[in-house]
Amino acid sequence: MSTCSSFFSSNCQRFRLLSSWKQAIRNYNVQLGKTAFLRCSDLVVPSSRSGHQLDLSPISSCSSSSYRPPLSHFSRGSLLVSKQKSRLSDRLLFYRQFGTSTTASDDDVPVSIEEAKSLTTQALKKIGWDDEDAALQAEIMVAAELCGNNQGLVKMYNPQLMAPAPNAGKPVVERDTPSSAVINGNQAPGMLAAVTAADLVVEKVNTNNKVNIAIVSAYNTSTSSGQLAFYVERMARKGLIGIALCNSPEFVAAAPGGRPVFGTNPLAVGIPQGEDVAPFTFDMATSAIALFGVLSAKAKGEALPKDVAFGKDGKPTTDAAEALDGGAIATFGGHKGAGLSLVVELLAGALSGGAVLGQVESKKAAKSWGHTFIAIRPEALTDNYESKVASVIKAVKASGDDIRIPGERSARTASERQEARVMPIPIKIWESIQKTAKEGLPKPPA
Repeated sequence: MSTCSSFFSSNCQRFRLLSSWKQAIRNYNVQLGKTAFLRCSDLVVPSSRSGHQLDLSPISSCSSSSYRPPLSHFSRGSLLVSKQKSRLSDRLLFYRQFGTSTTASDDDVPVSIEEAKSLTTQALKKIGWDDEDAALQAEIMVAAELCGNNQGLVKMYNPQLMAPAPNAGKPVVERDTPSSAVINGNQAPGMLAAVTAADLVVEKVNTNNKVNIAIVSAYNTSTSSGQLAFYVERMARKGLIGIALCNSPEFVAAAPGGRPVFGTNPLAVGIPQGEDVAPFTFDMATSAIALFGVLSAKAKGEALPKDVAFGKDGKPTTDAAEALDGGAIATFGGHKGAGLSLVVELLAGALSGGAVLGQVESKKAAKSWGHTFIAIRPEALTDNYESKVASVIKAVKASGDDIRIPGERSARTASERQEARVMPIPIKIWESIQKTAKEGLPKPPA
């Protein structure tokens, strides 16, 4: 089997698939699917489906910043290809791992996790954020992208929306007590207000033996806080049960035919499982679909799933543009989802100090959305909590075939990408990040 010298783009940072690469994969009778792209040195060109033995020994010479795939990655057939670069010592490793999520589609570009963080941080600094705030926002967005969540680096596609508001300040603490506090977001991004609140509620429990349960809310912010699972996992990794709730502007109707009153109003829970096990996390919007799901469908020209949105006439629609233009998103599960959304509105909106539905013209205009974070020390209530958690999860998984625990797929996706040290990012989003990191915001027309 000869080396595939014409398969690859010469641009190592773009890793674009060429048509000849696709055809070659077909010729070798390997099912073409999503393909991961990684950099490595001294690789061979075997195919497990061509009868050649996989020679993995050269992979041991990969640099510390490259990926050494475990043997299990080749259990169901994979293809390794390398190209000698005439002026560079690096080579490209393309490997196909069936059924995993370290992969990239034709519309994605594979990027190392560290590069994604550093370049996103640089882009945020270029548009006006200081080092600390830029790095923190980049960490939150990359973490969401890492596990395949749709509230990750998509925020950087339109960098103008990520720039500091003219009147924005640093989040500050108000109403401070040993077991509670309120964060005034000062129009900082929702991500910064949320992580400030999440870290403070953990601090109140972990630095005071007399405090076993603490609550911290945040208000006066008007941008998305992103993936709530990020914050509760961050709390659970400190040994605490984390609970997060968040309200947002009027996008969701309480019932078919009604006008929007709720936000997508997500809630999340993080449960510690010990130092060597990722926390259990459960993160859900109380709407039938997340707002970013609707925005993505509109941008891609794709139809929405049935029964997740209404048009302005109050009737179900699969047209994302119609749902966003005078229509509404549905709650999940009918009246049960509406009930949960109302609970989040009361606990994350009214309780936090944020804009209150019915007391303002609109929550969107008021620009004050709320978060509430609760931290619980499990040892205050029971012994051996982590082993009990493990027992419950094990019993649930054993209760039937193919039982998947909430958050399990996201955790597996993140783990695989962390092991590979690379993740797929949509090409247009990555190009936007690169351009912003270099040039900053587009200049307004003269």
